[in-house]
Amino acid sequence: MQEQPLQGAQELLCMNAEKVYDWVILQEDLNQTILPAAIGTLPFDPCGPTISGLTARCYLVDPTTGNPLPPNAEIPVTEVGEREDRQFVVNGALVTLQRVSFIKTLNVVIEFSGFNATTPFVITSDEIVVEIPESVYLCAPEGTRLIVRVSDVDCNVSVNCVAGALESVDLFLNVCQSVQSVADVTLELVADFCQPRDILVEQCPTPSIPPQCPAVFPGNMDDDNGE
Repeated sequence: MQEQPLQGAQELLCMNAEKVYDWVILQEDLNQTILPAAIGTLPFDPCGPTISGLTARCYLVDPTTGNPLPPNAEIPVTEVGEREDRQFVVNGALVTLQRVSFIKTLNVVIEFSGFNATTPFVITSDEIVVEIPESVYLCAPEGTRLIVRVSDVDCNVSVNCVAGALESVDLFLNVCQSVQSVADVTLELVADFCQPRDILVEQCPTPSIPPQCPAVFPGNMDDDNGE
């Protein structure tokens, strides 16, 4: 049986989707002192007497892979306590929102670089787990769940060296996160079926003809009598 094209064929479809009930952007600042025990065992002390040109930076990592956290990555959160209803007047209408409290978990790595005597080095700490409590009012009725994604992060560190040894690292985090309350729903809609696009094929060009010199040849073929 020959397959018929789908173009223009509409059907009533049921699709599973994730409905967003509410969506806010939160900003959180964190200042925390990290002790050497949390940094882990390094090959050598980055504050040692043979170290020069010491610099340090920090970044978030994926706890599963250990790779730097990609943009808009989802981070784990744990809700604490019960969701509490609160009433607000929004644009003249009385609405009921839920106070949602949760703890988000971030994994931070500190990277030290510089020179050990004359040898350049780059060494990294263990993953440092940072837990940040949050509370926000959302349209988050029973049956919804939270999805938190890091939309932007600014991470800075200050290394504290005392008597040629690492005493601590001051960690400064500024995190912007997208917080959504969502639930799985099944939608009914009328839609067209998608079609695959045409394959792009490289085509051969039309053969080109070298330019002529008409002023020279064939020139004016008329005789002197204009015949």
